[in-house]
Amino acid sequence: MHKIILIFAILLVNASWANKNPAEIYQNLLKFKSMKRVLYIAAHPDDENTRALANFSLGENAETAYLSLTRGDGGQNLIGSELSEDLGILRTQELLAARSYDKANQFFTRAVDFGYSKSPEESMEKWGKDLILSDVVLVIRKFKPDVIITRFPPDERGGHGHHTASAVLAIEGLEKAADPNFEPEQVKLYGTWKASAVYWNSSSWWDDSLPTKSKDNPKYLVQDIGGYNSLLGMSYNEIGTIARSQHKCQGFGAIIERGSRIEYFEHLAGEQLTNFFQKEHHTWSDLINKDFEKELNQIVNDFDFIHPEKNIASLFKIRSSVLKMPNSYLKSEKLNRINQIIIDCAGLYMEATSEDFAQSRDKQLKSKLTFLVRSDANVVVNYYWLTDKDIIDMKSANLTKNEPFSHEFDLNKTSLLSNPYWLLREYQNTYQVENKALLGFPENPPSFVGNVSLSINGEELEVQLPFEFVERDPAYGERRREVVASPLYTANFEQKIALFQPGNSKTVKIRFHSFADKLDTKVQLLAPEGWTVEPSTIQLSADRKHQEVFQEVKITASSNSKRGKLSLIDDQKNQVHSYTEIAYDHIPKQVIFKLSQIELIKLDAKTNPKKIAYIKGVEDAVPDGIRELGLDLKLFEVEELADLDLSKFDVVVLGIRIYNVKQELKNFDEKLFQFVENGGRVIMQYNTASRWVKEQSYGPKPFELGRKRVTEEDAEVTFLEKEHPVLNNPNKISKKDFENWVQERGLYFAETWDESYIPILAWNDKGEEPTKGSLLILDHGKGQFIYTGISFFRELPNGVEGAFKLIANLLSYE
Repeated sequence: MHKIILIFAILLVNASWANKNPAEIYQNLLKFKSMKRVLYIAAHPDDENTRALANFSLGENAETAYLSLTRGDGGQNLIGSELSEDLGILRTQELLAARSYDKANQFFTRAVDFGYSKSPEESMEKWGKDLILSDVVLVIRKFKPDVIITRFPPDERGGHGHHTASAVLAIEGLEKAADPNFEPEQVKLYGTWKASAVYWNSSSWWDDSLPTKSKDNPKYLVQDIGGYNSLLGMSYNEIGTIARSQHKCQGFGAIIERGSRIEYFEHLAGEQLTNFFQKEHHTWSDLINKDFEKELNQIVNDFDFIHPEKNIASLFKIRSSVLKMPNSYLKSEKLNRINQIIIDCAGLYMEATSEDFAQSRDKQLKSKLTFLVRSDANVVVNYYWLTDKDIIDMKSANLTKNEPFSHEFDLNKTSLLSNPYWLLREYQNTYQVENKALLGFPENPPSFVGNVSLSINGEELEVQLPFEFVERDPAYGERRREVVASPLYTANFEQKIALFQPGNSKTVKIRFHSFADKLDTKVQLLAPEGWTVEPSTIQLSADRKHQEVFQEVKITASSNSKRGKLSLIDDQKNQVHSYTEIAYDHIPKQVIFKLSQIELIKLDAKTNPKKIAYIKGVEDAVPDGIRELGLDLKLFEVEELADLDLSKFDVVVLGIRIYNVKQELKNFDEKLFQFVENGGRVIMQYNTASRWVKEQSYGPKPFELGRKRVTEEDAEVTFLEKEHPVLNNPNKISKKDFENWVQERGLYFAETWDESYIPILAWNDKGEEPTKGSLLILDHGKGQFIYTGISFFRELPNGVEGAFKLIANLLSYE
């Protein structure tokens, strides 16, 4: 297992061998020389202080890592429709994009972001404190930091329960990592470790008295992290703000900062330090010998920036000493870094490419190795292998300067599937990871990877190349993506759920995608109890790879239909998978193969006929849910409001966070309010009460948003206006309709409102006062204006029946 972990660590860093310029090579050499190590711990993607990480990583040249307890899958999405595990994948990749700028490492625990939590006790109870503490300790023992830094304090000032929990676990992890009796199996692999201290990266954003409080106070370390790196031509807060702007789905794009920036670090546990690195936990003299440290200093002092290849002989001498170190995470890290420095000094470009991004069990995939040396270094490609027994038949090649050398071959077939390792098994509040060697890592190792044996100036070196597919995008340029292992074909239902009145039928479309060159097979549909599907077997044919075939099936609900999943099996009785891509310019394209299924729900939800205009905010699934109710809905962008004749509609629904992302909507407020006065209905869904729209009022009569929310999905509901038609027409709403909700009741409820508004519901989390701002209705002129912070964007895609009945009433009560 130890060997697997070491190899994976190398693969993660060496995902690409794009060459660096001499200044970047030298920066990397300084980092190789440094033995400083910092571990930063918080709860979510975007919690980390990227400016501080950049300062530690590129200013102090410390090996720096960010441990995020969760992947952020319980959050919201400003740029697309991904939620839940898809959002977790997106936010994982955004973290890795941020790390590509601040040059820190990235780790995770198995904790699932289940949404906003109001206490660390709730968070750790749901996760299982011992399990997540074990994951934190694993990273501490593996990474062996000098100091641990938290983003949040271990008390109520952390706000979010996940935030506070991250600090509590960091403090406990400091002691447990040093205890040989805690997780002894970890100790066998990595030993114990005692970092010097835990410090909290506090901020004047929380406490404006910090500058005074920290002055001459030994409890604080104060640092200016706005320093300038002349090698990189940027300051650390410049780099940090660019890194932070990678968290695009959370709306964290930032204006680049330059100049002095003071950060405050408050002591929480362990030793009080005068600087983070006053205690040398690691030295080259201890790990190798004193002469090695002198040799390394000599290389740094004599580095040739004009002809970097002239540094290679000295670098190989350093490398030979590192090879003699005992196996450890630190050894693999340093060996990987010196390998990269040598290859960059040689100006050696390498890539492994395939003719397509998907490899299935259908046939081998034509692939190619390409090598190009662009310096005077003598480089020989000896041989290449995919596994221990799979050496490619190729003659050794002595590379000629600036002349590409390629070798073509076939990449073997596979029956495996490329899927995120943490999503291979069903989960609730913690991911169920089978391969414990992958614990902590941000993503899978590449699906297809090969090993290259090189000789550089007579010295042997082995490197690893992931297979990529390279394509030309006329509007973008070169795009690269990982080659993944795919099934022969996939099947995607056009919707996640389908609602049926008893005895009614619906036609549902299935999109089949062929990953085989030719396909001729049968697919069987398996319906839950009480449902009829026609046809029950589909003859599927395709003549080329990536051909898509569409098939409609008729589904009928009977009087005894039970809620359940309609799934598909192939001719070998294996479940068929769906195919999802997550594609944005700031991250590599991600592919997920989930089980292909659709949730069938028999629901007697009545509606009154209404024509609905849905004005898009951020991407969400609410329009699909409304259409499932059988209502006539048309989608519009905000800019279309200028020419849109609202009199043709009965209801206008404003998409979630619309005022956050479409501030120009304020220009159409009067048009919307006039629509209400004339007898229409406007439903405004939640917007955040921070950043752009803080303390802004809305509606024909003013109301202001706050930050109140109810996070307990089973919180008791109180009907404040039992006789209001919204609770009675066309569906009678009862407390039973608030059962089986997911993640939360709602968020960003109204804080204050004009007395003309009628609050309909009240609820609260345990230990809190009831909040009444989740659903407000204003009768205005001949129509109604409604604000709701209820999380329909989560409940409808998950088929929450009571949420469907409630939104049916909001849209069509009379």
